[in-house]
Amino acid sequence: MGEVHDQIEHHQIQVRVLQGLMEKGKNVVVAMEMFERSQQSLLDRWSEGILTEEEFLKETQWETTWALDYNLYKGVLDKVRSRHLKLLGLNIQRDLVRKVAQNGIEGFSLEDRNWLPEMNLTDQMHRAYIASIYKNHKGGSAKEFEFFYQAQCLWDEAMAETLSEFLKSPESSGKTILVFAGNGHVVFDFGIPKRFYRRTPIPYKTIILKEWRKKLDEELTLTKTPLTLANFLWITRPNPLEKQRPRIGIVLKEKEDLKEVWIERVIPESPAEKAGLLPGDQFIAIEGKEIKKMKDIHDAFVKKGWGKDINITIIREGEKKEIKITLPPLKD
Repeated sequence: MGEVHDQIEHHQIQVRVLQGLMEKGKNVVVAMEMFERSQQSLLDRWSEGILTEEEFLKETQWETTWALDYNLYKGVLDKVRSRHLKLLGLNIQRDLVRKVAQNGIEGFSLEDRNWLPEMNLTDQMHRAYIASIYKNHKGGSAKEFEFFYQAQCLWDEAMAETLSEFLKSPESSGKTILVFAGNGHVVFDFGIPKRFYRRTPIPYKTIILKEWRKKLDEELTLTKTPLTLANFLWITRPNPLEKQRPRIGIVLKEKEDLKEVWIERVIPESPAEKAGLLPGDQFIAIEGKEIKKMKDIHDAFVKKGWGKDINITIIREGEKKEIKITLPPLKD
């Protein structure tokens, strides 16, 4: 199932599908992009009911590794825990994906390449699809796009590899695997499905969840190809206005032990770039309130509201600076 990560109804549907499969007598394993495969022992402890929710969030470093409102996923994860279902972490270490995005696979040492899955970079239709996404985010050079494409393929191949290895194991016997990932990893079978099937030719079906919007048809087709978006398409309503979170166009990184949050990347032409924020800027306070973790920033933006000016205190090269940024209006 492909989701839009911050769309509330998508997660409600996931709970309904999971419940429906169990009512049909299926022995379900829930596999999720949101967790790294290195966290599997923690996920097993959650499924067994050993960890409290607070312990689970802390030990999986939810705010650092996923950084979306946990309540969006709470319904699925509570169901997993209450029914003691296997929870499978699909993702590779995010630092590896970042390294590929910055320097490409050629920048890896031979030792580091041993951590990478077998990768197919030759699918020209997939490349065209990723190029259409890339141009909407930044207009970089061909070399930068190549690194971006390699990183996307690494992400997909790693999740497909994790899924395949599990399905080849005795633990998967008699199980139905329900995979939750972002739409970009599922549409047109490019990401996880095709790469999983290359390793393990087991039948599967895909469901894409899409929020209704104008010109939606442009998102549902890949021009000049005979490809179908998915086996099933489920159109949902937009999020309620009060549940939508303002975004300013930054990728954050957190050092939990030091209680520091700084900017890893600024999206071109975003409110953050227009306000003068730069990679490396460390958040100190928002509206005078101290910032210690990513959630503090997210909560501050929600509290301030759409289209409002907000005052941010940062440290840049050892010097404290005050920056005023305008949160985007709701229509954006």
